[in-house]
Order: sequence, then C-alpha cells, then structure tokens
Amino acid sequence: MQKIGVAGVGAIGGAVCRALTDNKIRQCTLHAISDLQDKPAFDVPNLDFEQLCTQCDIIVEALVPDAAPDLARTALTHGKTIIMISSAALLRFPDLLDLAEQSAGRILVPSGALSGIDGVNALHSMGITSATIRSTKKPMAYDGAPHIIDNDIDLTAITRPQCLFEGNALDAAKAFPANVNVAATLSLAALGPENTFVEVWADPAAPGNSHEIDVQGAYSSTKGRVDNRPDPDNPKTSMLAAHSIIATLKSMTEKVVIL
Repeated sequence: MQKIGVAGVGAIGGAVCRALTDNKIRQCTLHAISDLQDKPAFDVPNLDFEQLCTQCDIIVEALVPDAAPDLARTALTHGKTIIMISSAALLRFPDLLDLAEQSAGRILVPSGALSGIDGVNALHSMGITSATIRSTKKPMAYDGAPHIIDNDIDLTAITRPQCLFEGNALDAAKAFPANVNVAATLSLAALGPENTFVEVWADPAAPGNSHEIDVQGAYSSTKGRVDNRPDPDNPKTSMLAAHSIIATLKSMTEKVVIL
C-alpha cells in the first residue's frame, strides 16, 4: 500500500481524502494530513510538512498558493513524489523545477480544471507554434487577487463580460496566483510560461468556470473548452480539479491506464 499524505484539507484536499478513506483508489491509503485545523472526520494524524514528507510515500498538495512552495521543497528534499495542483507556484518559484531535476523526487502536475492536456503533450513532441487559454469566472472568484488589488478593480461593479488581464502565463501567475493554475499547467505542457498567451475574463452571468484552449502545432492543432461548475466550498476552483488528482493517483496504481 502507498501511504498518501494530503496537505491542505479544504475543498480539493477534502475530496481526495474522502476518495482515499472510501477505498476508491487502488493500493493507496490516507496516512496523514497537514492542515491548520484538525480534521477528525478522516481519523489520521495532522502533521507538519517535515513529518508528512518523512512518513508518506506520495504527497498531495492542495494548499493556498503561498504555502505550496515550502511543501514542494520539503517533499523533493526527501526524494518524494508530490502531486501539485497549485501549478502556478512552479512559474512563480522556478527553483522548484531545478530542485526536482536535482533530487530523487518528482513533481506530477494533474490536468486540474482543464481537458485536452494529453493532446497538448502529444503535440509538444511534434512542435507547437502557439498556445492560448481564455478563462472566465464570476467576478467575485477573483476577489483578493494581486492584480485586482493593485489596479483597484471593483468586482461588484462588473455588469457584463470584462477582460481583466491579457499577457503571458508567467505574468498571469503573479497577477492571479489562485485562479490561473490551468494557464500555468498549459504553459508547462506547451510553449513555456513566457510564450503561452492568457486572457482572464470576469462575467457575472457565467454559470461556472470555463476554460478555452487553442494550441497550434506544426502538423496538428487542438481546440477545446471545458465548463465547470465552481466548487461550492471554494468558488475560485472547480470540482474537476480535485478529481484530476484522484485520477492521477489511480494512474499510478491501476493495471490498465489510459493516458
């Protein structure tokens, strides 16, 4: 059995913990969590990052953006595999990528709230010429983002679709660290953070969170759109994000895997 440690037991981490405790992931067991609050529903120890990475085989990261780098550094230093949903942290803190190359550990980035990353990975081997992503959420999903604060944007005053940001994935990760993990993930699979174009939109009429990708290659291209209902416990994210982590864990233990 693989001992799984989950850091951050909110909307995303909680869903992963439930899947583990309900025995929905083959040969994996929830060994411990790391959270600011005890979660008695899961009946496992609540450890600090160091203890979690020492005792567990695989670490699942579902933290607030600024906490993710410390966990990743600890996991990689201990030579552990870490599944990171906060992929924007990999753009903001590129030393994590260097550390992964130097350590015995690995970083696995799940598809999150996106679809079609498998096709983008295949396109990458043939050569990608352009990569674009457009994300749309309700205005208040961006509440507290640095870009909103720095530009004094009144989200409550938005009454129709409005583009809040245009730029590359690196700048988007700095502007919206809790909202653009999808853009960061696409950039890591495609042309890199400085060459992946991002649009961030706010739409008060949006039924949920939507992401549209357009990736052009030398021999093939792919376009896709995924519409997600926001997680009721965290409107900044989608329930699909949690289940992409669960799917990643399953792909590590199932006998037949579709990639």
